[in-house]
Amino acid sequence: MHDRIEIRMFGRFFVRRSNGDVVEADEWSTGKTTDLLRLLALNNNRTVSVHSIIDKLWPDVEEDKARASLRTAVSRVRHVLDEPCIERHLGGLVLRNAWADVTAFQSAAHDLSAALHAGDHARVVSLARETEALYIADFRAYDDKSFWATQTRDSLLISRQSILADAGESALKLQWMRDAIDFSTLAIAEDPCFERPHRTLMQAHLALGETELALRAFEHLRVCLSQELGADPSPQSRALHIQLLSSEPAADTGSRPFIGDSASVSSLAADIRAAIAGDGCDVVCLTGPNGSGRGALLDAAVATVEHAHLRHLIEDGPRTSAAHRLTRLASHRRSDITVWGPTDNDPATDVDLLRTFFSGVDAAVPRVIVVITSDEAGDLLTAQLSDGPIAVHRVSVGPLSDRGLVALATASLSCVPSPRLLAELAEQSDRLAGRAVAVLRDWISSGWIISTTSGVDLYNDPSAYAGAFPMGNYFRTILEQLSVAETELCQLLAVLDRPASGDLLREIAHADQDRPDRFGDIQASLDELSDLGVLRVGPGGYELRNRAVRDAFELRLRPAVKARLLRQVGSVPARGIAAQA
Repeated sequence: MHDRIEIRMFGRFFVRRSNGDVVEADEWSTGKTTDLLRLLALNNNRTVSVHSIIDKLWPDVEEDKARASLRTAVSRVRHVLDEPCIERHLGGLVLRNAWADVTAFQSAAHDLSAALHAGDHARVVSLARETEALYIADFRAYDDKSFWATQTRDSLLISRQSILADAGESALKLQWMRDAIDFSTLAIAEDPCFERPHRTLMQAHLALGETELALRAFEHLRVCLSQELGADPSPQSRALHIQLLSSEPAADTGSRPFIGDSASVSSLAADIRAAIAGDGCDVVCLTGPNGSGRGALLDAAVATVEHAHLRHLIEDGPRTSAAHRLTRLASHRRSDITVWGPTDNDPATDVDLLRTFFSGVDAAVPRVIVVITSDEAGDLLTAQLSDGPIAVHRVSVGPLSDRGLVALATASLSCVPSPRLLAELAEQSDRLAGRAVAVLRDWISSGWIISTTSGVDLYNDPSAYAGAFPMGNYFRTILEQLSVAETELCQLLAVLDRPASGDLLREIAHADQDRPDRFGDIQASLDELSDLGVLRVGPGGYELRNRAVRDAFELRLRPAVKARLLRQVGSVPARGIAAQA
């Protein structure tokens, strides 16, 4: 196997040769050698002048001796990495055939800025997760107090703080409140005087009904500014604090759009147009289960009909008399559509009331009446009116298709939902549009929505859901406890994304003929990871403890390594995977 050199500079210096072997710390001989590699990796594939390198690494050394030291360091890097990865170019040096976490972080930060400018808030959150998986700790160098090292560290730290603040605000706009809290908490931990994430944190807690936590967030900001800077919160923060004290979160009274098969909207609109164009009384019987989105479908269809306007008959509750409704039926415009319902009581009782109502309607007077009721009542009503002078148009609303359910969830959550969320949504809503919207809004208001690599999902880890600690810090704590082999085993489980036995993982590992034993004793590692709380054991085998940890391990993978692991997983016979399902 021949791969790129892997260089990780966030936190502990880590280098992997192109053959997959990890470089041990004592192989570098001197710290200046590692700083040379850091400098070149920070400018990966870009030429760094010899003068600039000497000025940073040997500023107080005579030029001849500094150049000799540079030649020695270059030779040592090539020897340790076992390839001519440092080349001379245009009077300087350039690092080739390498992947560096810092440059990957900077590239993702650039893409995030473009996504933010374009208003693609879901991509902002996704890219922020990617940068957090890379930024395990602050950048460090051997000569850590040198100007170049300090400047690099501060620049990366400022970039990370901006990313976290932007991601928190984007998550807030998407109503992914737990993501907003996570990102904001991380940003505040880095700089307690940074006001933007404090405001996001306050708004997210308020949206979840956690007013006390929102007020505590403001108090934390006030104390930090006073103690650290001798300053007061900005007018924006104070205005938000006043809002917290004087108001409750605004109730969601917006309309719930019908999102499903557009043909249903077009078909109902066509029936309404035909009814309006008729000469006498036309009835559109709109039926379906309670929660199927009948009202939303009617609103969507009428919105496409020119000059149409809805007038609801039932304004005083279900006991309003038929005679009282008749007095409200008069209209000077045929495009004023009278709506009866929704009514979902006993079908026979509903139809009796409707029959009494229609017995008093003059069928010769041009008008359009829409009846929203159950399928059973619709069958009875259609049968009774079919032989009379009133024209009947029957439209039935049923469960959403797979495509319709995905469209509804995507529109409600501002991102493609994960398969697990869709399965749970289908079960809880019976695929009825109105119920699905209600379930989704409940999940959003409860803070159960979180972004993942496979789309938005339900956050299934109770301690993380309760806000015990930000997932970013938890992931860093996990990595500090793991060996290289254990980290790679977790990455394999993340890519596999399903419970697996030790035998299956061993079979997948052996599919890599170049490094079949890189995980060591797989079963012992699995048991150790379970004891550490990184994995959990179920009937199907071992899996990462929650979705957020799984995503962090996957996002930390280099693209080439992820592709290789996917090939390894795919190379295992289907029977081996299916046996674990």
